[in-house]
This record gives sequence, structure tokens and C-alpha cells, in this order.
Amino acid sequence: MSMNKYRKFKKMNNKSYSDVTRFLKETTHLTAREWVISRMCADFKNLSNQSEMTWIGENLPELVPFMDESYSRQEVSNARASFKKKVQRSGTTFFYAYYAGLITQEEMLLMIHQMLTDIKKLMDTEGSEVPEEYATEVQLLVAQVLRNINESLDEEY
Repeated sequence: MSMNKYRKFKKMNNKSYSDVTRFLKETTHLTAREWVISRMCADFKNLSNQSEMTWIGENLPELVPFMDESYSRQEVSNARASFKKKVQRSGTTFFYAYYAGLITQEEMLLMIHQMLTDIKKLMDTEGSEVPEEYATEVQLLVAQVLRNINESLDEEY
């Protein structure tokens, strides 16, 4: 994939790193750095399906309008690890609230609906296509997890 064909983040052309982080904080726990690095690690892989972390870091300012400096391989790796850690914690928070009975199934479903709206907004902003079946797929996946939680709770009592 050549650099001049990379079209992600173009909607953020006139935004600063701080502007992008503020935008993300409206719906996520991510920083601009974590968002960009994770997106690029998914998009730029070698033949062994490994992320091209050195290349990504070296080419950040050319590829992403609001990134002003290059990153080392280690900085790219750290940002990716931070992203994964935040995803894990967010998932734990989300499912714990339901599992522990702190929110109802109806509340959970309303939250999922809002999350899907936010996800579409993020994907549109980064320049990714959102497949039509995506929302249904996510809802089915979460519904299965909730069923599994309900079954495990039933077994405990």
C-alpha cells in the first residue's frame, strides 16, 4: 500500500492532535495516538501478518494529517499495547456492570444502540467503510455474550 493512497483520517486534515483527542474523548477512552497507531497496525502488515511498526512510526507525519512527528518502533508498540489495555478495561467495565446486576438488560441494549451510533461516527471520521450488516453482527455478538452471562449466573444460584 503506498503512502499517497492512504486515505484514512483525511476528515481531520485541519485538526490538531489535541482536537482529535478531544473528539475521541466524547465517545472513547482513547487518545489520538492510540487510535491512529492501532488503525495503522491493522492496515499495514507484512506478508507474515505482522504490523510494520518501524515503517508506521517513521511515516506517521506523512500518512496522518494531525501527527507532527515520527515515532520509534518502541513508541508504536507502546501505543498499540496501551490501546489493547484500554479495550480490555472498557470491556471489563461494560460486562461487569451487567454481570453484577448494576444495569438491566434493557439499559444494556440502549447502551449498545448508542455505542453502535458512536462507532459509525468514528469509522466515518477515520475514513473506513461501515458495512450494512455490521450493526446486526455486533448486536448478535453482544446478545450471545449476555446469554452466556445469564446462563453462568443461573448456574450459580
